[in-house]
Amino acid sequence: MNLDIDDINNSGGASADSPEESSESRLRNLIETAEDLIFSLDNYGNFLSVNNNGALSLDYKPEEIMGKHFLEFVDEDDKVEVAKSFQEALKAENVTTFEVSFMSKFGKKIIFEINGHFLSNKDQVTGLLGIGRNITQRRNYEDKMKELNSKLIEANRLISIERDRAKQQISVLEELNRLKNEFVSNISHELRTPLASIIGFSETIFLDPEMPEDTRNEFVGIILREGKRLAKLINDILDLSKIEGGKIELKKSEHDVMKILMEAIEANQKAAEQKNIAFTYDLPQEEVILFCDRERIFQVFNNLINNAIKFTDNKGRVKIIAQNFYKEVEIIISDTGIGIPSKEIPLIFGKFYRVPRPGTEIEGTGLGLVFVKQIVDSHNGLVTVKSEDGKGATFVIKLPKSKHINRGDNWPS
Repeated sequence: MNLDIDDINNSGGASADSPEESSESRLRNLIETAEDLIFSLDNYGNFLSVNNNGALSLDYKPEEIMGKHFLEFVDEDDKVEVAKSFQEALKAENVTTFEVSFMSKFGKKIIFEINGHFLSNKDQVTGLLGIGRNITQRRNYEDKMKELNSKLIEANRLISIERDRAKQQISVLEELNRLKNEFVSNISHELRTPLASIIGFSETIFLDPEMPEDTRNEFVGIILREGKRLAKLINDILDLSKIEGGKIELKKSEHDVMKILMEAIEANQKAAEQKNIAFTYDLPQEEVILFCDRERIFQVFNNLINNAIKFTDNKGRVKIIAQNFYKEVEIIISDTGIGIPSKEIPLIFGKFYRVPRPGTEIEGTGLGLVFVKQIVDSHNGLVTVKSEDGKGATFVIKLPKSKHINRGDNWPS
């Protein structure tokens, strides 16, 4: 059984002027003037009828649609979903609603919400009656709303991130101010101690002209030692100023880094002996040439070796290993000292930072590792540390070897 909108005129043989015919005529006029897409399909899915305004909404005339299959007018990307919707509609006894993306005659995508009802006769599908409402604008509004909501969510997320970042920056500034205050307090103490010794022993010598020569020499030695300590503190403060200004003066030339390392080892030998520390080293016999600032590299080695001895208990161990690789030299300085807590390791190279040691007073400004990192970085090297609290620390320095030596082989660039 094929169903056509025109079939409403062929009902019960009513006369031309019968009330039934007049009612059906009004219904037909209503269908034709409706803005919705009103159509009927046969059991194969071909159009049997379509109202004029519905066809025009797709830029077609009704006669251009009649007899053609429903899927011919569906967007290619939507055909599979529409076929599934038809399958679902076949199982439903009532009206089924689904969306269809049609393509107009001129390639414009138009979205309709279809209310369809399959007709059957003795369990055989005979056709479908459908009414479609153009919801393209509504979908565009919904898509726009989704886009705006997505942007709003993203904006709120970015605001939240910026708020957290601002809080973090405030926290960092507060922590930096705290560290600066501690640094100033520590520097003041470090400056006062040698000054007090210098002034005290100088006054004693001045007020006692008959002081035995041995005692005078001992006091002069103390004054000299404390004066050097004071000079080092002042130089550290000046170096810190250069670091904060991003300017570390380097006087680079070619040097045998093993000689520099050996000088740093010898400079700390006495300190290790005073604490009965097993102080050993394993260095390559050949020259290892670096293009570097000799004094600064010595400062790096001396600082790390001095720290290893300072933070290692009596009868502990400090070992230095140097390895000569193809393009770089690696220096390992390891100790069995008090170590560094894991959570403090990322912070130890920061300005003003000192690992908290409750109940322990340790001399120094806490600037040594700051200089170590800055100097190694300025030589295109790398410094890392591995440590556990109470289990010692191992610092590893990697420095690139000189490329400026006139060698017989093809030195890699």
